[in-house]
Amino acid sequence: MANEWEMAYRSFYTKLLKLYPKVFRERFGESMEQTFDDLCNERNNQSCGGLFSVVLWMSADTGIGIVREHKLLIKQGDTMKNITSDLRSAAIISFILVLPFLILEFVNRRNTDESFPVALFGFMWLLPIAFIVILMPMARNARAGNIMMANPINLLLRVVFLTVIAMLWGYSLYDQLPCFLGVPNCD
Repeated sequence: MANEWEMAYRSFYTKLLKLYPKVFRERFGESMEQTFDDLCNERNNQSCGGLFSVVLWMSADTGIGIVREHKLLIKQGDTMKNITSDLRSAAIISFILVLPFLILEFVNRRNTDESFPVALFGFMWLLPIAFIVILMPMARNARAGNIMMANPINLLLRVVFLTVIAMLWGYSLYDQLPCFLGVPNCD
């Protein structure tokens, strides 16, 4: 009979742990189950019994922890808020980066009959946005102390994309800088 109750308590606690946010559960769930099992085993070996009191105390403590973790998750914001914030920040930073060249183009335009190179400036604006959006999660993970080498293929792909984007932007700037500076017959 005691064995059935013990199995029921462990099953209940395992189900209770599933109420934690997924990231927390993946990181700490196994060790929390092990701690619960250890406390139950310790209580069973004592002569005074009281397995129910251990289960009640652990369940209450776990319930409080679940509420705290969800509250923290809500406080940190959801993924969509981060993405929107990242895009807004990236667009502003990118615009500030391109603005001096935009001003130079306006000031040094020799021929007013030429159309403004909207595609060029759009390209020069979008590349830094992509660079920043790819870089922000990496920076966030580094600040949080997460191991960047946990997923080396993902890291390698990000570094390759960042390098390609930086080279494209640098080449575009190098190629068009004489035009921005007002050199005649510039294409």
